[in-house]
Amino acid sequence: MKGSTEKITTDHGHPPLNTVKVRRRTPLNRMFAAVFLAGALALFYHHTCTLLSSTTISSFLIRFSFLIADIVLIFMWSTTQSFYMRPVIRREFPENLKLVLQNSGEFPRLDVFICTADPYKEPPLGVVNTALSVMAYEYPTEKISVYVSDDGGSKLTLFAFMEAAKFAGHWLPFCRKKKIEERCPEAYFRSNYAYCSETDDIKIKYEVMKQRIETTMEQGKVGDEYVTKEEEREALRKWTHKFTRQDHPTVIQVLLESGEDKDSSDSLMPNLIYVSRQKSTTSPHHFKAGALNTLKNDIYASEII
Repeated sequence: MKGSTEKITTDHGHPPLNTVKVRRRTPLNRMFAAVFLAGALALFYHHTCTLLSSTTISSFLIRFSFLIADIVLIFMWSTTQSFYMRPVIRREFPENLKLVLQNSGEFPRLDVFICTADPYKEPPLGVVNTALSVMAYEYPTEKISVYVSDDGGSKLTLFAFMEAAKFAGHWLPFCRKKKIEERCPEAYFRSNYAYCSETDDIKIKYEVMKQRIETTMEQGKVGDEYVTKEEEREALRKWTHKFTRQDHPTVIQVLLESGEDKDSSDSLMPNLIYVSRQKSTTSPHHFKAGALNTLKNDIYASEII
């Protein structure tokens, strides 16, 4: 797409993925900026003349302070002008993506980072709903990778995502089949959704997951009755008595793997990886920013290898 107006098709004959249109008020904005700048230059000229004609120190200081104040105001004005020189209206057409790309293999990979730090300040159920809504994107699931960066290193958060991985096997095909637009389960079940037996069944599964997560949060520990797989027990055993929020080893748990795990409709699932980086009380960790940098570097290194 070229130019400042919308086009129905691109230069290659495909429908556009986005369009850009310059707002009509752009010429007026530029004219106003030019007039304002001319007035500012005239004001600076006036200040210069009055400074040169000052006869006392007090008058010089007063006029000089006026000049400094105007310089500050003009500088503040100039920093906002980039938003007015070419204001545009952008529109996106994600529905055209399938028309532009020939097959799902041409879709770019999508890595989504979800950050959390404290299960009591950021309840895992809310973080889980965020992850489920991302995993249910209308996008080839084998191209989606969701990384949960837990800077608090909490087994409660890991358990919540173990439950989310199980529920995702039913939620994702349900969203595809029913063409659900509100793909956050909590928000969807609070809305005026269309009732049917299948929806009721999915809601029961969600309420079971929700009850397990909230009960675990209230107890402050993961009950043995909720852990049914040996690989889950092995992952949770990493939390020993020496494991603290500020001092613990790296925890990486692949909860869903796109090439192996499938949902209830026998479709591939997206990748879902829980990551809690190593921390030590003797080294600065820079909080969530440090966790994101570590995660980004690990993913980049794994792609090179």
